[in-house]
Amino acid sequence: MRGMRKVVVLALVLMLLPLAAQGESSHRLVFTDDAGNVLLTDEHIAHASVRLMSGAGGRADEVVVNLTFTEEGTRIFAQATRDNIGRPIMIYVDGELVSSPIVNSVITDGEAVITGNFTTQTAADLVNAINGTDDVYEPSGGVWDRIVRALRRFFVR
Repeated sequence: MRGMRKVVVLALVLMLLPLAAQGESSHRLVFTDDAGNVLLTDEHIAHASVRLMSGAGGRADEVVVNLTFTEEGTRIFAQATRDNIGRPIMIYVDGELVSSPIVNSVITDGEAVITGNFTTQTAADLVNAINGTDDVYEPSGGVWDRIVRALRRFFVR
C-alpha cells in the first residue's frame, strides 16, 4: 500500500510539474509591449539603484528604481521605445504590473526609471534582486526618508 501511494504521488508531481513551470519566470523584472511580447528582462540591466525623485507641482518625493542597461539592453530598449511610441511598455516585477508608461520618444541613453508606489524597502529589495546582491542599504520609510531627503537637499544644490 505504501509503495502504491509513492507511485500515485510521483505521478501527480510529474503531471503538475509542467503546469507549475508555465507561470514561472527566472526574471524578477520583465518589460513587455501591449501585446505581451517580452522586450527586455533583468538580464539586460547592468545596474539598478534606489533614488528619490522630486515630486512635480508640490507633490511629495517618490521612491523610484533607476536602471542602467547593458550595451545590448540599451540597443534593445532604444528599439522597443522606437517601435512603441504612443503606446505603453508594461513593467512587471515578480509577475505583477508595477508601471505602464506611455512611450513619448525614443530612449537611447541606456537609462530608465521605474515608478510604482515603492517604499524604500520594496525598491531596495528589487534593486538587490536585479543586481544579484543584498548589500544595498536603504533605510525603511518614515523618519529615515525625511532625513535622507533633507540631507540630499542640503548637499545637492
